[in-house]
Amino acid sequence: MAQSPLRWIPRPKFARTNRPVALPPGSLVHLGQQRAESLEIELITYNLETVSIEKLDDLPTKDQCADPGKVTWVNVSGLHETEKFSSLGKEFGISTLILEDILNTGSRPKIEKRESEIFAVVKLVTSEADGKSMDLQHLALLLLPGNVLISFLEENANAFDPVIERIRTGSGGRIRRFGADYLMWALLDAVVDNYLLVIDHLDEGVVTMDDRLQMDASEVAASELYGLKRDVGLLHRAIRPIREITVSLNRPNTDLLEVETQPFFADLNDHGLQVLETTEDLRESVSALREFYLSAASNRMNEVMKVLTCFSTIFLPLTFIAGVYGMNFENMPGLKLSWGYYGVWVVFALCAAGMFILFRKKNWL
Repeated sequence: MAQSPLRWIPRPKFARTNRPVALPPGSLVHLGQQRAESLEIELITYNLETVSIEKLDDLPTKDQCADPGKVTWVNVSGLHETEKFSSLGKEFGISTLILEDILNTGSRPKIEKRESEIFAVVKLVTSEADGKSMDLQHLALLLLPGNVLISFLEENANAFDPVIERIRTGSGGRIRRFGADYLMWALLDAVVDNYLLVIDHLDEGVVTMDDRLQMDASEVAASELYGLKRDVGLLHRAIRPIREITVSLNRPNTDLLEVETQPFFADLNDHGLQVLETTEDLRESVSALREFYLSAASNRMNEVMKVLTCFSTIFLPLTFIAGVYGMNFENMPGLKLSWGYYGVWVVFALCAAGMFILFRKKNWL
């Protein structure tokens, strides 16, 4: 029998960390699990003619990113070295409130648009090719003037490798011709594409679970069904705010978003709506599977109770007859008959057989 691939999906690598209370706004405290041993920084600068990709030992300065005519992408992996983020904020004039949201891996996905910056927080959800494992991590994107984009991840992931490959090889492509706002769209588009990939794996698990329930609901463990419900609910909570982000980016009320990129953000908005509607359908499907499983379990219990009730009813008159002739009265008709014992057994057999035939005709047994 085919097994659902979701029964092997672990909880994503997300640790709930108690936030210190009564901290002033903008306190730079890393909240979450440390998933990277050290800070990994990748500086990517490009234009239509040239591309430069280099690893840095420390966060870049504003002068390193001030390259006229080029797009600068600073890809940061690792959020635990808070003192370096404080220096980054001072170097680029980033608000401590934004830095606080970057370091808080449990913060809700959102977007903040200002004239000097666009800040977006999303959850990056990825899965293995076989669909047997799923990972969720915090992703923050900060678009700054001068065609500068800074991305922050909890740990290095391969979700953005296709984007980097397009930058490296696409000398005549849009990503090399457009600015950092198009790069921001490309990264968010990669995030949404990974949502769709994970949704496909979950949908496969829902279909497999439905087939197994239709074949024999007793072969499905309740833990499998509730594990599937947990995974779908977790995914829905992670990607539900993406609609708010895509709608906001589809409204060009800032100079950081060029007119040429608006069709792409409109397309991203459509994909965000598709993702949200699909997860809603998945939640309804899982709820229906849960109700079917509970109904099947209740029906199995009713069948057992029906059989037990029928057999109890069959033995009820036999018990009555045995009780009557088991009374200790001296003057009872039939006690002295030589065939009385065998006659009682014949009556027992006829009563039991008659009631059994009656129950079978009524499909009670």
